[in-house]
Amino acid sequence: MLKMKNALLVLLSFIVIFSAPSSSLAVTDTSTASNKAYNWLKGQQCTTGLVDSFSDAQQISYTYDQAVAAIAFLVKGDTASAKSVLDTLKNLQTAQGSWYTAYYCNNLSVQEFNQHVGPVLWVVMAIAKYEVDTGDTVTYRDMAIRAIDWSLQFQQADGGINGGLDTTGSVLTWASTEHNQDAYAMLKHYGYTQEATNVKSFLDTKVWQEAEGFFWAGRNDPNNPMDTNAWGVQALGTTGTHQYDRGLDYVMNQHRNTQTKRVKGSSITINGFDFNGDKNDVWFEGQGQMVVSFKMAGRTADADYFLNEIIKIQDFYGTGGVPYSLLGTNNGYWTMKSVESVSGTGWLIYAIEGFNPFQP
Repeated sequence: MLKMKNALLVLLSFIVIFSAPSSSLAVTDTSTASNKAYNWLKGQQCTTGLVDSFSDAQQISYTYDQAVAAIAFLVKGDTASAKSVLDTLKNLQTAQGSWYTAYYCNNLSVQEFNQHVGPVLWVVMAIAKYEVDTGDTVTYRDMAIRAIDWSLQFQQADGGINGGLDTTGSVLTWASTEHNQDAYAMLKHYGYTQEATNVKSFLDTKVWQEAEGFFWAGRNDPNNPMDTNAWGVQALGTTGTHQYDRGLDYVMNQHRNTQTKRVKGSSITINGFDFNGDKNDVWFEGQGQMVVSFKMAGRTADADYFLNEIIKIQDFYGTGGVPYSLLGTNNGYWTMKSVESVSGTGWLIYAIEGFNPFQP
C-alpha cells in the first residue's frame, strides 16, 4: 500500500510539473538564440555598410533598421560592424541633418524619399549607444546634434514634434506618439531639457488615455499600434506622471492572440501580439519590444513566456533571423512581411539582454 501511495505521489508530481502554465517556464538557451540572431544580422550587411532590412530580393535598407542593427551589434560587442553602419549613415546625412526613410543597400541610392522624425532620432539612439560603449563622443556627436536640431524645427505649441517631411519635401502636419517617445529620450540624453519637457507634456496630455491606460497613435489619432505602449515604458519609465506600465496590460488585453503558420507540411503555433487590435497576426518586432518592457516592469514570467515564443519562430525558420510578422497581414498602415527582418531579429537580441535602447 505504501509503495502504491509513493507511486501515486510521483505520478501526481509529474502531472503538476508538465501541466504547469507555460508562462512559468524558464527561457532556455538564450545565448544560442542571441548568437544566431547576431550572425544573421551580420550576413545581411552589404559591402556599403548598410544592412539589408529583409531576407528578400529587394535589398532595401530602412533607416530605422540601420539604427536597430547598429545597436544590436554594439549589444553583442561588435563595434566594427556598428561603425560601418554609422559611417555610411554619416555620409548619407542630408545637409539639413536628416536621412531619407530608406536606401538601396547595394548602391545607397534613395528608395523612399520621406524624411521622418522617428527614424532620424533612432540613428541618434544608435550614436548614443556607441558613445556610451566606447567613450568616443567626437566621431558622431555633430551628426547626432544636427539630427536633433533638424527634428526640433517641427516642434509645435503643444510640445509635440510633427512627423517631418513627405516625399515632395512638404512639411507634415501630424504628430506620431512613437516619434515623440524617441524624441523625449534623445532630447533628455543630449541635454535639451526644456524641449524634452515640452515633448513629455505632449505625451502626457495629448496622447495618453488615462481612462483605459494606453497611448494613442498620435495627436488626434485614436488608433492603437502596440509599440506606443512598449516604447512608452522604455522612454518614460514604468511610472511617473501616469502609470505607464498600464499600457502593457492594455496590450495583453487588446493585442494578444494565437496564430498558426503552415509551410510545406510543417506548422507552428505562436502566442503573441498583433501590431493592431484586430488580432489576426503576430508581430515579432513588437513582441521583442514587449519583452524588454516586461523585464523593466519586473514581470519576469511574462517576459520569459513571450521571449520563448520568439525563439520558437526563430528555430522554425532555421536561419537565425526572426520574421517581421507571422502571417504578413496589413496592419492598417502597411502590409507586413513574413520573411526574416532586421527589426524582428535586432529586438530579439534586445529582449534576451533586457536592453532598453531609449536609455543607452
